[in-house]
Amino acid sequence: MKRLPVSTWEQAVSDQPFYAVVCQAGPCAAAADPLLRHLGAATRRCPHGVLIRTGCVLRASRCLRAPGHDSGAYALVQPCDLDRQPQGTAIGIGPVLSDADAAAVADWLAGGSLDAARLEPRLRFPSRPAR
Repeated sequence: MKRLPVSTWEQAVSDQPFYAVVCQAGPCAAAADPLLRHLGAATRRCPHGVLIRTGCVLRASRCLRAPGHDSGAYALVQPCDLDRQPQGTAIGIGPVLSDADAAAVADWLAGGSLDAARLEPRLRFPSRPAR
């Protein structure tokens, strides 16, 4: 079996605790495979990282439509403390449209600084102000 290429996170290990939550609902389902592969490998190398597969994390209207289009995969990363208590705001990620996008997200995650500003702008999900 041919091993698929991975990114530089193979050398990086983050001690920053986090949850990475990947949507596998509707239109995200088919696009989530590269993201899950890269984030899974990165999370296994981070002693305090947890990867979660779930339904829609964004409550997006696009998830209510028939999944006939490729609009990428979406995820949320929630920094937390060693007791798994959330710290700060969850970071929205997406759309992740390609293997290269998934590798870039994994590099950012394993790099240890869960600062949204360090994630490539095209991969940042726009946040909405609180109501």
